[in-house]
Amino acid sequence: MKKIMLFYPPGRFYQRGEDRSQGNVEQSTATSMRAPNDLGYAAATLQKEGFAVFLRDYQTERCAPDDLLADFDRENPDGIFVSITNSTIFNDLVLVRALKARKPELMVMLKGAIFFDPAPALLAQLDLADVTYLIGLESDFIVGRLAKAHFDDPAAVPAIRGILYRDGDGWAKTDFASWETDLDSLPFPDRSLIKNALYARPDTGEPQATIATSRGCPSACIFCMTPKISGKKLRLRSPENILAELADCYDNHGIRDFFFKSDTFTFDPAWTKAVCQAILDSPLGGKIRWVANSKVKPLDADTLVLMKKAGCWLVAFGYESGSPETLTRIHKNTTINDNIQATRWAKEAGLLTFGFFLIGLPWESREHLEATRRHIFELDNDFLELHIAIPYYGTRLNEIAREEGLLPGSVLGKDYFNAPTVGTATLSMEEIEAFRKKTLLDFHLRPSYIGRKLLQAGGNPKILANYARFGLRLLKNTLLPPKRPKGLTPDGTPPTVCILGAGSDIAQALARQFIAKDTANLVLASRDQERLHAAAREIAKDSDATVAVWSFDALDFASHATFFDALDPMPDVVVIAFGLLGDQKAGQSDFAAARTVIDTNFTAALSLLEIIADRFTRRGHGTIVGLSSPAGERGRKSNYIYGAAKAGLTVALAGLRHRLAGTGVEVLTVLPGWTKTRMTAAAPTPARLTATPDRVAADIHKAIHDKKSILYTPWFWRPIMTVVRALPEKLFVKTNL
Repeated sequence: MKKIMLFYPPGRFYQRGEDRSQGNVEQSTATSMRAPNDLGYAAATLQKEGFAVFLRDYQTERCAPDDLLADFDRENPDGIFVSITNSTIFNDLVLVRALKARKPELMVMLKGAIFFDPAPALLAQLDLADVTYLIGLESDFIVGRLAKAHFDDPAAVPAIRGILYRDGDGWAKTDFASWETDLDSLPFPDRSLIKNALYARPDTGEPQATIATSRGCPSACIFCMTPKISGKKLRLRSPENILAELADCYDNHGIRDFFFKSDTFTFDPAWTKAVCQAILDSPLGGKIRWVANSKVKPLDADTLVLMKKAGCWLVAFGYESGSPETLTRIHKNTTINDNIQATRWAKEAGLLTFGFFLIGLPWESREHLEATRRHIFELDNDFLELHIAIPYYGTRLNEIAREEGLLPGSVLGKDYFNAPTVGTATLSMEEIEAFRKKTLLDFHLRPSYIGRKLLQAGGNPKILANYARFGLRLLKNTLLPPKRPKGLTPDGTPPTVCILGAGSDIAQALARQFIAKDTANLVLASRDQERLHAAAREIAKDSDATVAVWSFDALDFASHATFFDALDPMPDVVVIAFGLLGDQKAGQSDFAAARTVIDTNFTAALSLLEIIADRFTRRGHGTIVGLSSPAGERGRKSNYIYGAAKAGLTVALAGLRHRLAGTGVEVLTVLPGWTKTRMTAAAPTPARLTATPDRVAADIHKAIHDKKSILYTPWFWRPIMTVVRALPEKLFVKTNL
C-alpha cells in the first residue's frame, strides 16, 4: 500500500487552510489557529482511494524541521501533500528540496491559492524543480484522484481539473474554469488524525472545529481571491450534511465549539435559517456554540436572532472601510449605514461582533484612514482586526497597485502585516503601519473596552487568562519594534542579489559566494554582455539558482531609475561594483578623461544610491553594498583623480547609512586593498599585501550577513590606512605613493 505524508511545515503560524487570506496569526490581534481541514479532507479522500496516510501539523505543534525529517525517514512515504501559503512559499520549497534529496523518487503535491491558473511570470519566481504537481482548485476534490492517477494510471492525470503537471521542462495546466457542485459528496475531514485540542476557541481555550458550510462568493471585491479560486456562484452544503458533521465532531471527538467557514454564511437567508433550524431540531440543540462570517448586506434581524438561538455567539463582519469612496472603489456594494445597521441588529440579538477593516489601498489618503478610524470607534465591536491591503496575484488590486507603481517587487513572502507595497499614492508604508498600531492601541486600551471584556469574562479565570494573553500579544506587536530579519530577506528565504558592474573579478567571485552560501537568485548587469553571459553560465553551472544577465550602462544616468524599477522581483541586495581606475596622467591634461573617471566612480554611483535607497526604504528592507577604495582616504599623486571620486563615494555611503538608520535598510562600505584583478594587472603590487578576488569576496559576503557598516579587506588595510591618514603632511609629501 502506497503512503502519503500530509503536513503543514514548521515555522510561523499561518492559516494555511484559508486559501483566500492565509492570515498571519502571530501578528493578529485576536485570531487563533484553525484546524487543518485541507489536510483532513485530503487524508479522508486518499484513504478512500486505498492509500495509507500520515498527517501532522508541525507548524501549530511548534516543531522543528528536524522533527519533520525524523518522521519522514521513519514513515518513508511514497508521496507528500504540502499546504503552502503566499507568505511561506520560499521556506516551504527549501523543505521540499531537502525531502526530495532524501528520496529522489518522491511524488510531491503542493496545494495553494497561488497555483490557481498561475501566470508564467509567477512560476518563474519559484524553484519548482522538486515538485511533481501544483494544485490550484479545491484540493479536497483532487488529491485522492491525483495520487491514484499518478501511481496507477499516469495517462489520466491531464483529465484532472485544477492542477499543473510536468510537461517536459515546463508545466501544463488542466481546466481551471469550473468547480465541483456536490459538496455533500465529500467525506468529512478525518479528525482522528488531527490533534483537535491545538485548535481552540480564543476565549475559553476549548477545542474548536472548522466546518466548511459553503464555497464561492457572488461578490466582486477587488482585493479578495475567493471569487477567483472558489468561483462566483455560491455552492451550499445541505443542512442535513452539515448537521451530520457537527454530530460526528460532538459524538466522536468531544468537540462542541465550531467555526462555520463561509465567506457568506448569511447570503442566502432561507438556507441560513434551514441550517439553524436543523441544529435546533436535533439532539445538538442547546449543546453546541459556533461562530460565523457574514456580509452586512444582504442581512436581516430575524436571521441573526435565529442564529443566536441555534448556538451562534459571535458574528464576524468584513466592513473594510469607513470611507464611502473606498467602499465604492473596492466594489464592496455596501454603505456606512449598512455597516451600522448590521452591527446594531447583531448586538440586539445578543451576539458579539468581530470587525475586520482594510487600510492602505492605492488611492487612500490620511482622510480615508481617519474616516475608517472614526467608523471603528462608532461600531465599537467586541473584537477588531485592522489589515493592510495585500494585492494578491490574480486580483484587480494587484493590477491597480502595479499600474500606480506601488508594487515594485513580488507579493510572495508577504502578508497582511508585512505588506509588499510601498504605501499609497500619498502615504508611505511607515505612516500606514503607524496608523494601524495607534488605532489598535487606542481602541483596545479604552477603560470602557477593558471593562466590557471583564464583564464578558464573567469571572471565569480561563477566559480572563486568555484575554490577558491576547492583550499581551497586542502590546508586543504594536509597542515593540519589528523584528529585523536575520538573513538577507524578511522571512529568511533565498535572496535576490543584483550586482552592477558584474564583469569585474571581485563581482563574479562575490556572485559565486551568494550562489554557494545563500542559494541566491542573481541579476548580473554590465555593458560587456558577451563576457557576462559566459561568466553567468560558469557561475550557474553547478546550481539550481537563477542567474539573469541584464545590460547596464553606469554612465547613462537617465536610464538608472527605469533599469532598477524593471527588476522583478526587486532585489534584496544591490552591490555597486563598477569602477574605473583610469589614467592619472591623462586626466591631468584632459578633463574629459578625468570626468569619465569621476562620473563612473562617483556620479553614477550616487545616482543609483538615491534610487535604490528610495525603493528599499519604501519597502522596509534591503542591503546596499558600495565598493569604494582606500585610495579615497588620502590624496596621492599617483591616482588622486580616482581617489577623489572614491572619497566622494565613501562619504556618500556614510551619509546614506546615517539617513537610513532604523529603516531596515543596511548600507555597507567596502574598502578593498590591493587585489589581483584585471583592472590592476598593469600596476604591480606587493605580493604579501595583494589579495585574491575570492578572499575579498568572502570577506564582503560575511560582512553583509554580519550587517557591518565598513569593511576593510583584507583586515590589515585598516591599520595601514590609519597610519597613512595619520602621517604629517610634511612627511607624506616626501613619499613616492
